[in-house]
Amino acid sequence: MTRDDRMNPLHIVGWQCDRCGQLITAIDGGRFEWLASEGDNGDEVLSGLQLVHCEPHQQADRERPCRYDPHKEFGNNKTIVEGFPLERFVGPDGLMVLLSFLAAGELPQAEILEFIKRVQIPGYELARNLHRGEIDTESTPFLGHGYYLQSEIAEMIEWALKR
Repeated sequence: MTRDDRMNPLHIVGWQCDRCGQLITAIDGGRFEWLASEGDNGDEVLSGLQLVHCEPHQQADRERPCRYDPHKEFGNNKTIVEGFPLERFVGPDGLMVLLSFLAAGELPQAEILEFIKRVQIPGYELARNLHRGEIDTESTPFLGHGYYLQSEIAEMIEWALKR
């Protein structure tokens, strides 16, 4: 891979695990999960959305699971762990699945929108993780904070590589 390829957001693959912060480098290595519990009125309450590693992995000389522990969560207010493999949410069909979640209104809208950007927009995952304080604060994204055009993502990545 050449230096020019590294600056192209389309060649940057991976997602940051919401639990451990390490990189998920393959689609089959990630899982999108959330917690389901019963609200005060008997309605289903969904919360705790996270993108995590599917399997335990080595971190600081020990194996650590990133996924929710179903037994522990059920012990906490009878909460059930739900979710799907990451591969279910990429590409056009994955986008449609995520949009159906958004339309159903059961999962938190802001968290679903962020997840859509993370898995559907090339380079977004890397751009969102650049240290906010180090990026030129005078340049405002054309579409607003958190909504970057591909040209803006490429500029942010190029700036980070030059540091």
